[in-house]
Amino acid sequence: MLLSTHVFGQRVDVSQSDSSFIDSIRNYEYQLEGLSYNIINGTDQLERITSCYYFIETLKSALKIPNSFDYSFDLLKTVSCINSDDERFRLFSWNLLLDSNKYMYFGAIQMNNPDSLELYGLYDSSAFNRDIIYGQFDNKHWMGALIYQMHHYKWKKQDYYITFGWNGQDHKTNRKIIDVLWFDEIGNPHFGEEIFDFDGDIQSRIIFDFSDRAAMLCRYDKYEKAIVFANLVPITPLLKGRFENYIPDGTYDYLKFDKGIWRRSKMMFDDRRKNSMELRKL
Repeated sequence: MLLSTHVFGQRVDVSQSDSSFIDSIRNYEYQLEGLSYNIINGTDQLERITSCYYFIETLKSALKIPNSFDYSFDLLKTVSCINSDDERFRLFSWNLLLDSNKYMYFGAIQMNNPDSLELYGLYDSSAFNRDIIYGQFDNKHWMGALIYQMHHYKWKKQDYYITFGWNGQDHKTNRKIIDVLWFDEIGNPHFGEEIFDFDGDIQSRIIFDFSDRAAMLCRYDKYEKAIVFANLVPITPLLKGRFENYIPDGTYDYLKFDKGIWRRSKMMFDDRRKNSMELRKL
């Protein structure tokens, strides 16, 4: 539905005395606000799908306006819009609830290109992708998710952007996805790279499935300089492998960057907990 598009045009600075560009984008934002509300709250599936289609077309029109990259779209409460730390691009993502109680995910990458609108649509292929743990995918085969955080780093002159996403699998199971976005030599986006060492298993992304009744912490902690995530366990050992029964056990594991690889370690904060207990004994 959302195609990669290159719309060439000169980017100009907008001064406070000439707010015509800002006014134009704001008018589109009001339309987008109503459409995004209907995508989530429409009374039937056809209304939600139709609203999603017009949201995509309206968003593309808004982003064609000069200086649109600098506009924050704060009114869009159900749409994630995250800028990369280096301001190279920003990533939009949102979801559409189907009558089957499953979600479809949509997204777009807007590059911070001073001479043109460079926009890459993200196509949710979660249900069709093979080898989802080890595979590498382009923007047309994205592992759809609502992106809530990004972490940028550089290794051997290559920029990497770790994305953290939520996916509501179904009415019993939720999913958190740690993926990595990178751009090839001609600027095309790709997802997945074998940079995650999960207990000796080198993976292109990490996927956690857990009960939809539970909340799972999974994010980059800039103070710890680590990816921190809750450890998931079944509510009883008899339910091992049935992920609708997995919940956090109160402990946290983490991934630390080491020579190009994010390596898993267990029990983040464990040493601090021990130190705190020792201090209480004194």
